[in-house]
Amino acid sequence: MATLNNGYLYGTRIIADYPVKSGTTIAQGDFVDLDSSGYLQPCDAGDIPFGVAVGAVPTAPTANGSLKCAVDTSSQSVYRVAPDAGTVALTLVGKKMDVGGAQSANIDASTDGCLFVRGVDTVANIVLISLILLPVGV
Repeated sequence: MATLNNGYLYGTRIIADYPVKSGTTIAQGDFVDLDSSGYLQPCDAGDIPFGVAVGAVPTAPTANGSLKCAVDTSSQSVYRVAPDAGTVALTLVGKKMDVGGAQSANIDASTDGCLFVRGVDTVANIVLISLILLPVGV
């Protein structure tokens, strides 16, 4: 699903492979999180991402963990991401926002505040974001 307007831009990456949840496909550039059993899955709107998929899993595994996907978990990596709705503005720079979907940012919400806006491209309607890694409890 990644387009020329989406994806990695710059910054230090931390990439490792993680086991994928059964029945799940993952596209390169998806925000991903871990399910309650520790398996990788694409984020839905409002989820807190664990990282960004560097690889892809186009065919869903039939068993938990039978396939792995490379994931960037660095808070220093910067990604180009489209908003889930609306138009980006310079006033978003320096703000926190939420995940709008597997490959989008919710520029109107900061309930979770898990994405940090480092810049905007108002012509392409893109935000330049880094992950704000938020630990979750056990």
